[in-house]
Amino acid sequence: MDPQTPFRYILIAFDGSDSSRKALRAGLAMALAFGARVALVSVEEFIPHYPGTVSEVQAESERQHEYYTRIHREARDEAKLLGTEFERADILLGHVAQTIINHASEIQCDLIVMGHSGRSGVWGRFLGTTADKVSRYAHCAVLIVR
Repeated sequence: MDPQTPFRYILIAFDGSDSSRKALRAGLAMALAFGARVALVSVEEFIPHYPGTVSEVQAESERQHEYYTRIHREARDEAKLLGTEFERADILLGHVAQTIINHASEIQCDLIVMGHSGRSGVWGRFLGTTADKVSRYAHCAVLIVR
Protein backbone atom coordinates (compact mmCIF):
# COMPACT_ATOMS: atom_id res chain seq x y z
CA MET A 1 0.00 0.00 0.00
CA ASP A 2 1.37 3.38 -1.04
CA PRO A 3 1.79 5.76 1.94
CA GLN A 4 0.60 8.60 -0.33
CA THR A 5 -2.76 6.88 -0.83
CA PRO A 6 -5.51 9.19 0.41
CA PHE A 7 -7.56 6.36 1.93
CA ARG A 8 -6.04 3.35 3.61
CA TYR A 9 -9.03 2.01 5.55
CA ILE A 10 -12.56 2.33 4.18
CA LEU A 11 -15.72 1.61 6.16
CA ILE A 12 -18.83 0.87 4.09
CA ALA A 13 -22.16 1.40 5.86
CA PHE A 14 -24.66 -1.07 4.42
CA ASP A 15 -28.38 -1.50 5.07
CA GLY A 16 -29.39 -3.36 1.93
CA SER A 17 -31.20 -0.41 0.34
CA ASP A 18 -30.58 0.45 -3.32
CA SER A 19 -28.56 3.47 -2.25
CA SER A 20 -26.36 1.43 0.09
CA ARG A 21 -25.81 -1.18 -2.63
CA LYS A 22 -24.43 1.59 -4.87
CA ALA A 23 -22.23 2.70 -1.96
CA LEU A 24 -21.05 -0.89 -1.51
CA ARG A 25 -19.93 -1.09 -5.14
CA ALA A 26 -18.26 2.36 -4.96
CA GLY A 27 -16.50 1.56 -1.68
CA LEU A 28 -15.20 -1.77 -2.97
CA ALA A 29 -13.98 -0.15 -6.20
CA MET A 30 -12.16 2.55 -4.20
CA ALA A 31 -10.59 -0.05 -1.92
CA LEU A 32 -9.28 -1.93 -4.94
CA ALA A 33 -8.06 1.23 -6.66
CA PHE A 34 -6.24 2.54 -3.57
CA GLY A 35 -5.13 -0.83 -2.20
CA ALA A 36 -7.09 0.01 0.95
CA ARG A 37 -8.38 -2.25 3.66
CA VAL A 38 -12.16 -2.38 3.75
CA ALA A 39 -14.72 -3.03 6.47
CA LEU A 40 -18.49 -3.41 6.41
CA VAL A 41 -20.95 -2.29 9.05
CA SER A 42 -24.70 -2.58 9.43
CA VAL A 43 -26.69 -1.27 12.35
CA GLU A 44 -29.78 -2.92 13.77
CA GLU A 45 -32.02 -0.28 15.26
CA PHE A 46 -33.43 -0.67 18.73
CA ILE A 47 -36.92 -2.12 18.60
CA PRO A 48 -39.39 0.35 20.17
CA HIS A 49 -41.17 -0.96 23.23
CA TYR A 50 -44.79 -0.60 22.27
CA PRO A 51 -47.49 -2.37 24.18
CA GLY A 52 -47.38 -5.94 23.00
CA THR A 53 -46.05 -9.25 23.99
CA VAL A 54 -42.40 -9.96 24.62
CA SER A 55 -42.55 -12.60 21.90
CA GLU A 56 -43.62 -9.98 19.32
CA VAL A 57 -40.62 -7.78 20.14
CA GLN A 58 -38.32 -10.80 20.16
CA ALA A 59 -39.68 -12.02 16.81
CA GLU A 60 -39.10 -8.60 15.21
CA SER A 61 -35.58 -8.47 16.63
CA GLU A 62 -34.82 -11.92 15.22
CA ARG A 63 -36.28 -10.96 11.82
CA GLN A 64 -34.09 -7.86 11.73
CA HIS A 65 -30.96 -9.84 12.64
CA GLU A 66 -31.71 -12.48 9.97
CA TYR A 67 -32.11 -9.69 7.39
CA TYR A 68 -28.71 -8.15 8.22
CA THR A 69 -27.03 -11.56 8.28
CA ARG A 70 -28.42 -12.26 4.78
CA ILE A 71 -27.34 -8.92 3.30
CA HIS A 72 -23.85 -9.35 4.77
CA ARG A 73 -23.57 -12.68 2.93
CA GLU A 74 -24.60 -10.87 -0.27
CA ALA A 75 -22.01 -8.14 0.34
CA ARG A 76 -19.26 -10.71 0.95
CA ASP A 77 -20.21 -12.47 -2.28
CA GLU A 78 -20.02 -9.19 -4.20
CA ALA A 79 -16.60 -8.43 -2.70
CA LYS A 80 -15.35 -11.90 -3.71
CA LEU A 81 -16.56 -11.35 -7.28
CA LEU A 82 -14.41 -8.22 -7.40
CA GLY A 83 -11.42 -10.07 -5.99
CA THR A 84 -11.36 -8.64 -2.48
CA GLU A 85 -12.79 -9.30 0.96
CA PHE A 86 -13.74 -7.41 4.07
CA GLU A 87 -11.20 -7.19 6.84
CA ARG A 88 -14.17 -7.22 9.18
CA ALA A 89 -17.96 -7.18 8.85
CA ASP A 90 -19.95 -6.08 11.87
CA ILE A 91 -23.65 -6.02 12.67
CA LEU A 92 -24.09 -3.64 15.58
CA LEU A 93 -27.09 -2.58 17.66
CA GLY A 94 -27.92 1.06 18.32
CA HIS A 95 -28.84 4.43 16.89
CA VAL A 96 -27.72 4.14 13.27
CA ALA A 97 -25.82 7.41 12.71
CA GLN A 98 -24.23 7.46 16.15
CA THR A 99 -23.19 3.81 15.90
CA ILE A 100 -21.59 4.28 12.47
CA ILE A 101 -19.69 7.35 13.72
CA ASN A 102 -18.47 5.60 16.88
CA HIS A 103 -17.51 2.42 15.02
CA ALA A 104 -15.57 4.37 12.37
CA SER A 105 -13.63 6.09 15.12
CA GLU A 106 -12.98 2.87 17.04
CA ILE A 107 -11.56 1.02 14.03
CA GLN A 108 -9.71 4.16 12.89
CA CYS A 109 -10.92 4.22 9.31
CA ASP A 110 -10.17 7.28 7.21
CA LEU A 111 -13.23 7.14 4.93
CA ILE A 112 -16.86 6.19 5.43
CA VAL A 113 -18.81 5.31 2.28
CA MET A 114 -22.59 5.23 2.51
CA GLY A 115 -25.75 5.74 0.50
CA HIS A 116 -27.59 9.05 0.55
CA SER A 117 -30.78 7.48 1.82
CA GLY A 118 -31.50 4.15 3.34
CA ARG A 119 -34.38 2.43 4.98
CA SER A 120 -35.55 5.34 7.16
CA GLY A 121 -38.16 6.60 4.69
CA VAL A 122 -40.40 9.51 5.72
CA TRP A 123 -38.97 9.82 9.24
CA GLY A 124 -35.47 10.16 7.79
CA ARG A 125 -36.58 13.06 5.61
CA PHE A 126 -38.35 14.70 8.53
CA LEU A 127 -35.63 14.25 11.16
CA GLY A 128 -32.58 14.36 8.87
CA THR A 129 -31.03 11.44 7.12
CA THR A 130 -28.42 9.18 8.60
CA ALA A 131 -26.01 10.37 5.88
CA ASP A 132 -26.54 13.99 6.97
CA LYS A 133 -25.73 13.14 10.57
CA VAL A 134 -22.72 10.97 9.77
CA SER A 135 -21.24 13.56 7.41
CA ARG A 136 -21.68 16.27 10.01
CA TYR A 137 -20.14 14.46 12.98
CA ALA A 138 -17.71 11.82 11.69
CA HIS A 139 -14.01 12.18 12.51
CA CYS A 140 -13.02 11.32 8.93
CA ALA A 141 -14.04 11.91 5.31
CA VAL A 142 -17.49 10.71 4.28
CA LEU A 143 -18.46 9.81 0.72
CA ILE A 144 -22.21 9.86 0.17
CA VAL A 145 -23.21 7.92 -2.94
CA ARG A 146 -26.39 8.70 -4.89
